[in-house]
Amino acid sequence: MTRVLQVLVLMGVIATAGVGLAQVRDTRPAPSSATPPAPAGTAAISGFATSEDGSRPVRFAYVLLIGTTTGVVKVSSTDGDGKFTFSALPPDRYTVGVSKLPYIGTIAGSKRPGRPGTPIVLAAGQKVGNVSVRMPMGGVITGAITDEKGTPAASATVTLQQWRMQAGERTLTSAGFVVTDERGRYRFHGLMPGEYLVAAMQTSFGPTAPRTLTTAEVDAALRGENSPAPVTPPVPVRYAPVFFPGTTRVNDATPILLTVAEERQNVDFRLETVTMSRVEGTVAVNDGQPLAQARVFIQSVGSPLGTASTITVGGDGRFSFTNAPGRYSVTVTGTGPQQGQFASAMVDVAGADVFGLQLLMRPTMTVNGQLAFEGRATAPSPAGRRIPFRQFGSASAPSGFGGPALSITSPAGTFTLTGLVPGRYQIGGPLGFGPTADTMTWALKSVLVDTVDVTDRLLEVSGDTSPKNIVVTYTDQFQELSGRLQSQSGAPATDYTILVFPEDKAYWIHGSRRIVTARPGTDGKFSLSGQGPTTLPPGRYLLAAVTDLGRDEQFDPAFLGQVVPAAIPITLGPGEKKTQDLAIK
Repeated sequence: MTRVLQVLVLMGVIATAGVGLAQVRDTRPAPSSATPPAPAGTAAISGFATSEDGSRPVRFAYVLLIGTTTGVVKVSSTDGDGKFTFSALPPDRYTVGVSKLPYIGTIAGSKRPGRPGTPIVLAAGQKVGNVSVRMPMGGVITGAITDEKGTPAASATVTLQQWRMQAGERTLTSAGFVVTDERGRYRFHGLMPGEYLVAAMQTSFGPTAPRTLTTAEVDAALRGENSPAPVTPPVPVRYAPVFFPGTTRVNDATPILLTVAEERQNVDFRLETVTMSRVEGTVAVNDGQPLAQARVFIQSVGSPLGTASTITVGGDGRFSFTNAPGRYSVTVTGTGPQQGQFASAMVDVAGADVFGLQLLMRPTMTVNGQLAFEGRATAPSPAGRRIPFRQFGSASAPSGFGGPALSITSPAGTFTLTGLVPGRYQIGGPLGFGPTADTMTWALKSVLVDTVDVTDRLLEVSGDTSPKNIVVTYTDQFQELSGRLQSQSGAPATDYTILVFPEDKAYWIHGSRRIVTARPGTDGKFSLSGQGPTTLPPGRYLLAAVTDLGRDEQFDPAFLGQVVPAAIPITLGPGEKKTQDLAIK
């Protein structure tokens, strides 16, 4: 099993806790394509899991152990007394995590939920016991949903969203959903501390809204005649997505600040019915002729309970849809002769019908490129590789449009990037090789777009200009950054998180490989950069030890700005192996 797969296994089992293991860095030599079995030894780790206050054991919980350099991965469970043991371990630095709902998954040595733990350093034959994992109880949000008459809303969908930092922006991310019972009640449990929004929606349609009589109908009734046929059909109504404490606007929702083990009860609110609006439009090609048989994708924007649907354009190029008030992204993708074309628009629906929406098809952008390798090792075959390509949220990027495809088309490493639309992108990252030694050997060196270096930066693509050429280069050269954190007495300091980040704020992007955290081991040693994809690119960095670090907080520009005055500047040259010790004053 490769190192990448090992991390995925560990993260997948404790995903309910949101515990990141980015601090576990792999600096061992690259494995061969046929990875041998993990080595065995005579060392052992034993310990116990208890509630946060230590008053009761956490019985029959998942326990996971991973070795930083040997690749050892073991899964076990606590017994009836909350105890666990791992034996036959080779020398290494180990991370131990425990998971069981409704507790919050915890890594041994972590200071608070969702924080990194302390690696346990084992020498040959060493026995480390009494490893204590104290697990806080997860938070709870519970309440009841009623309809507009005050009747319990059974089978309503209730979603939970959490405010988090992503791509440098405060963003709502999904934290799960439940369905109300016959009493209209719902319950979320095992929650991490954080700021949440609760929203609910009933999928069944409400009654038909009363229609205002026309003048002709009133005159006919006064003459005692039969009313003429209605000019327009009744306007449908439906339940709208509602946010606690009872608003259809996400900006007016009241956030719930949940602390560790807090149970927030009586988060009750009422569903609302709203009048549906009809949107009608046409799709045309660049010569003004209507486009038939295209697909129209409609998606609500800015709502955690967003809806999406797809319709087909008629033979005359016309389309229509009916939705509740809100903002919608309307995107058209062409088929047949219009394959590779798109059109998009944002539509605000506020209770009135919208007519005359016109969408003009235009071609997506295609860019040619080259994949290159530089290094001492023999360059692998580039055929069949796929270069990571991320699209960040942008008002100019049409929501719902298929992401760009970046594929290698020849043994020479040429590729074609198709389906590019206006937006913000980031090119490059770990290059997929499959379970071979190449996975841990090669790292991104540079990305040049029309000779401009955009490595680890965002690429802005507008509708007026298109990139002409992209060159993505990978290298087997790597940098190392390690050290030891100690207290004033010289003893290992383990209750801190080591953070390294670039001086240049342009690299302060969510998920950047240039922003890395690690927890010192029980010997105070830490490692922040190694071989292959784990390496920090050459450059100027800031190094600091922080007492506490929230989930994804290392990517928050505001937080990094506060750390700058206390950080130590450090420069990594190409291929440099640097040791930088830190002391707590």
